[in-house]
Amino acid sequence: MITNNITNALLGSIEHTTPQVAPENVEAYLTTIKKAERDLEKIDPAIALLDKQPADSEILAMVAAHQKQVVQSMVSSNPEDAIALALASSIEAYSQQLEIIYGWTNGGVEMFESALWLMLEGIEADGVQPEELEDLFQIALLDIMIHPEKYGLENWYAANKEDISHILESTGSGSHGLHESDYDTPEELAEVTKSLYEGIMNNATIPEGSLLDEVMSALEGFEDADGATGSDALYSQINDHYYDDYGWWTEGTADDLSPMLRLFLLSEVLSNNPKMSQEDVELILTGSLTEIDDLIKKTFGSGTALEFLCDNTTWQIQTGYNYPDGKTTQIDWKGDGIDNNDLDDLYNNFEGRDLTDEDIEEINRIGDQVKMLQQTLKYWLQICRDEQMAIARNI
Repeated sequence: MITNNITNALLGSIEHTTPQVAPENVEAYLTTIKKAERDLEKIDPAIALLDKQPADSEILAMVAAHQKQVVQSMVSSNPEDAIALALASSIEAYSQQLEIIYGWTNGGVEMFESALWLMLEGIEADGVQPEELEDLFQIALLDIMIHPEKYGLENWYAANKEDISHILESTGSGSHGLHESDYDTPEELAEVTKSLYEGIMNNATIPEGSLLDEVMSALEGFEDADGATGSDALYSQINDHYYDDYGWWTEGTADDLSPMLRLFLLSEVLSNNPKMSQEDVELILTGSLTEIDDLIKKTFGSGTALEFLCDNTTWQIQTGYNYPDGKTTQIDWKGDGIDNNDLDDLYNNFEGRDLTDEDIEEINRIGDQVKMLQQTLKYWLQICRDEQMAIARNI
């Protein structure tokens, strides 16, 4: 088999010991190797396409998944083989790179979920502040909205959709406003939020490392000035601080936006400007309100983020109120809470981002890695087969 210097260098840099296979298992191990070789050959046509057309992230992800299965079958037969483990690690690395690119450019649920993770990272970066508790809980609700089955919450979510739609509308940074009855006082909103929180904790099966696990752990780990944690801290924040400046975008006092507002804004900006860079996408999801306003003005020539959102979506500004601390305006979703059909449409049809030159360059680089690793895998399997056949002849 023809190999290149890179393949030889990769294999030569890793200590390789002949698998310690019991004599009675040599034939079985040879069968595993032959099956792995056949499985690897199945993706050769896809590899060949990479030389005939621009690299495609979806094809590369499929190839990577297939390569990973081949290596995993070998690892299960010989878990101490350092080469197998190194190859598995290499495949995992570029698989994750492809997932990131795919998640940010394909749109739909994948991009929506990528956005939720990024906003969580942004909130946690400098430590969770009291006014960010509502934003954290919004991320939890939005994650459940797109994956209720992941947490065993299908029935719970169906029963609580109405409450969730109102909490997504009326809590969170920049999003404070009192609307329909049963949700038109800070105390009522705090009570509904606490009930939802406790419903999640009592009913969800939360996989370790999942987005919901990360969010609820952050909320449970937060302690306010009075020593309250979890649902109690969230209740107190809404009930006692609802009229604080951080909640009122329309008053010009907020310097942050809730995840719900950021997602509606990003979806609409992408709809009007699909060629926006990844940097600008991330700015809308994690940047300050001043930075977002500057981006809107730079992209569309004039206006603020608030004006853009209200001009292009179902959000509106309401005036004529007499709330505490001089608050007279609020942002509002036209309707009774955020319409659940609109929420479903937001994540299912979330606008994707066009591939940038940088994305294409990265995909092509990964394509080269995939092709090189395909040759390496074939060479490695040949070595394994030759070694086992030699052992079989000596039995």
